[in-house]
Amino acid sequence: MGEQVIRFDIARGEHEDGRRVILGLENVERVYFLAWDVGGAKYLYRQETQLRQLDWNLQLMLNIMPQLEAQKTPFLFVSSQLAEEYDTVYGVTKRLGEIWTHLLGGVRVRLWNVYGPLESVSERSHVVSDFVHQAVSRGEIRMLTNGKERRQFIHIDDVCAAFHHALAARWDGVYDVTSFEWVSVLEVARCIADYAGARLVPGEQIGNTPLTPLQGKIPGWVPQVSLEEGLRRMVDQARAQMNKTGA
Repeated sequence: MGEQVIRFDIARGEHEDGRRVILGLENVERVYFLAWDVGGAKYLYRQETQLRQLDWNLQLMLNIMPQLEAQKTPFLFVSSQLAEEYDTVYGVTKRLGEIWTHLLGGVRVRLWNVYGPLESVSERSHVVSDFVHQAVSRGEIRMLTNGKERRQFIHIDDVCAAFHHALAARWDGVYDVTSFEWVSVLEVARCIADYAGARLVPGEQIGNTPLTPLQGKIPGWVPQVSLEEGLRRMVDQARAQMNKTGA
């Protein structure tokens, strides 16, 4: 879009640790606040990770929010559908971030289940990426649950467009960034398996469907990437990576 983007990510080194450093916002027109201790459900809900998440995310806000306030920098805080849940540290800290953002006049959006990037398989990786890796590398998807639980998915390209649109318009209120379409995890796995020519093995555990209330759509923004197209892109990307590495 012709805009100059300044990256800031702890993955690039401790000099970009949002819990401690001065951001240098003097010539920055707007900020997208995405930094958080986060992962898929297998990370977020583990009892052993709760105190780490609490400490990390509180430090992020205590360092970054006052800097945004002092510079009066327009910013967008990336929250989550789980901000309505108060039984996990993730949900509670995201809700706190929303309140703090509102007090500073920032923009608040809630992500649902984002897919698109291929993540390295770990305790933090998300279900769609895990399914794609299994399908392409093993020729088989083994699910932990029976897949009857339902989710709303949104492609990363649509997420980026939604962020930019919401912040440029400085929309007030809390808005959902999602497809607004419910689909079972089994349907997602089956679609990936069909594209990849893989075998699908559902699990026996019963998953849960979080009935999070919707806040509303961002005015003027509509998702463009269908779930089928987005999953096909991921399978193609995984195959290309596997061919490139010879794995």
